Amino acid sequence: MASISTRDDPAEQQVVSSLPADNPVVALDQQEFDAKGATTVAAAHFSHDLYSSLLGPLIVAVQDKLAISLFMASLMVPAQQMPSILQPFIGVLADRTSKRWFVVLAPAVAGISVSSIGLAPNIGMVLLLLLVSGLASAAFHTPAVALVGEYGGRKMGKAMAVFMAGGELARTVGPLMITGAIMLFTLEGSWVLMVFGIVASIILFFTIDTSASDAAEKAKIRAPLKPLLRARQKTILALLGYSAVKNLATAPFSIFLVVYLVSKGHSQWYAAISLSTLFTAGIIGGFLGGTLSDRFGRRNVMFVTALGTAPLSYLYLWLENGSWFVLPVLGLAGIVSMATRPIQLALAQEVMPEARGPMAGVMLAFGFVSMSLIALAFGAFSDAVGIEVSFWAIPATAFLALPLIAMLPRRGEALRQPAPVGD
Repeated sequence: MASISTRDDPAEQQVVSSLPADNPVVALDQQEFDAKGATTVAAAHFSHDLYSSLLGPLIVAVQDKLAISLFMASLMVPAQQMPSILQPFIGVLADRTSKRWFVVLAPAVAGISVSSIGLAPNIGMVLLLLLVSGLASAAFHTPAVALVGEYGGRKMGKAMAVFMAGGELARTVGPLMITGAIMLFTLEGSWVLMVFGIVASIILFFTIDTSASDAAEKAKIRAPLKPLLRARQKTILALLGYSAVKNLATAPFSIFLVVYLVSKGHSQWYAAISLSTLFTAGIIGGFLGGTLSDRFGRRNVMFVTALGTAPLSYLYLWLENGSWFVLPVLGLAGIVSMATRPIQLALAQEVMPEARGPMAGVMLAFGFVSMSLIALAFGAFSDAVGIEVSFWAIPATAFLALPLIAMLPRRGEALRQPAPVGD
């Protein structure tokens, strides 16, 4: 295997790999883009995330039904997100067994658990149901991202954009779906929504095929993970840090926008449509960000979005008055702020092609856990100073991403490899 370089620093460029020469890990940028495979997994992403997207309106409904504080209601976020800490281990398990059942069963499990929240008599049962849905999410996302990483090939950014579009489309439809269900059937009757997840799992059972991926994964000569992680720790830490900062700047809008708008006296429907507008913008932003990063480089697109997130978010907050004419501004802010989601997943696959499943698990687990902690902190801060003040405090944190972007690899840089055994 040829010597491989990493950063631009000449002192670090020549690092000989200790991996076997016949390791069948193929460079991601040499593979062809599998549109059918990426689209199928994106459809599975939609059917699963349709239920996690119900959380924003459900926080308001559960808070009202159980008469609890926003901080107590915000516990619903970590209850759903914290099981994602298991994702690195699920990635290893899926790589060594089969990704199929993880992807097939997740929509039904998520659908049954989340749709039953309206029947829960207390916050403890609500949190337990969300914990089950979080386990389904953990089981789904890591194998799904690894599959998309294999389907992406030369167009990794585009493949991740297609995958993320499935999730963003779910988050666009979900708030409207749960709001309509509550109005038609009451919160207790919203259990009827579970039918979509059950049907989706049945369809996926007959349509999704991971046999080729599973066979290739089992044939792969596995490199030890610890030396790889040590060799690329600077890049991985920078990517995780960037993910945390972006979540801090954007997650409150995704989670608490409905609460914020209702607190300002706007209707549930206006709040739900606003949240759907934000996630519709995420679909557009993801496609633009992913495809543009394939062409112009990941770091360049990330830099532009980090600069644009705060000004556009503040413009929306300044203009927000319950008018429908404000929604395009929210949409523009969403396009820019959410454009890097597929880029982060693409980079995660590119910096660890030898262990795509575990790396996807690390990235997703960190993202979900950081969102949980941010939600708790935001809920407590809002209880103390008011939710409007909290929203105004958040967007400027996007600028903290700029120095972290500088630590990420440039286009064309090869991966740093572990030093030869015995060095």
